[in-house]
Amino acid sequence: MMKLLKMLAVCAALGASPLGMSVAAQNGGQTEENNGAQASGFELPGSRMHAFRSDVMEDDFHIAVSLPFGYGQGERTYPLLFALDGDGMFGMSSEIPRLLSFEGKVPPVIVATVVYGGMQQWFQKRARDFHSANGGAEKFLTALRDEILPFLEEQYPIDPGNRAIYGHSSAGLFAFYAGVEEPALFSRILATSPSLEEEPAWSQTFLEKIKASDTAFPKMYLSVDASETAMLAAVTPQVEALSVKMTPADLKFETLAEGSHMSVIPRAYAAGLQFLYLK
Repeated sequence: MMKLLKMLAVCAALGASPLGMSVAAQNGGQTEENNGAQASGFELPGSRMHAFRSDVMEDDFHIAVSLPFGYGQGERTYPLLFALDGDGMFGMSSEIPRLLSFEGKVPPVIVATVVYGGMQQWFQKRARDFHSANGGAEKFLTALRDEILPFLEEQYPIDPGNRAIYGHSSAGLFAFYAGVEEPALFSRILATSPSLEEEPAWSQTFLEKIKASDTAFPKMYLSVDASETAMLAAVTPQVEALSVKMTPADLKFETLAEGSHMSVIPRAYAAGLQFLYLK
């Protein structure tokens, strides 16, 4: 997470946003080119944005939704992929599964995310919602279960028995927590470079719950980059405990070699999607 926080701090200092759509929105839907000509903000094809109030979190934010190719053609339900860190990663989180569906490597999925609304909001609220301090992660998980997921399933033809959650870094930590804490809420967990090493006491509670649980865990894909040695040491005991209770068809852990915490993101995400949706 610290590497990600450094990147966010640099972006904030420069007045930049990692998501181009956010820049356009902050500037009234327009950006200025060097030659003075005005350019309209870019919108992801097939995307929608909903204003949302969470009573559990006592906060207002937006929920962004990306619809798959062919959406609305015939009556059917779709798997839901809830991808965290929407302010910075919604474009990637939406387009990689959309493109993989062309090849039949993942099914058409509805991708949804929380958008806090700008760099500073994202910077502050991901720390609040994905970590244990002040019960933040517990509140966010409750909001997902009781407010956000029911809202999405009311608005869209989602199969409630086919939900996945994806997160990287602190968001990966939260995704893993969700899978251990409420194993029936999501049927698939995609946690890449989960920052368990930053929360050793909290991570120990995960390990104890895994060892004591008689409940089936959701299908899981976990990964770290080879450069993330402290993270690897923190994740390994969790994987070993899960391996006692899960088969290789339902649990995969990989150490990838892309060189850094950030460069590993797209490869890990694509690999995780293909494993989780493999029939």
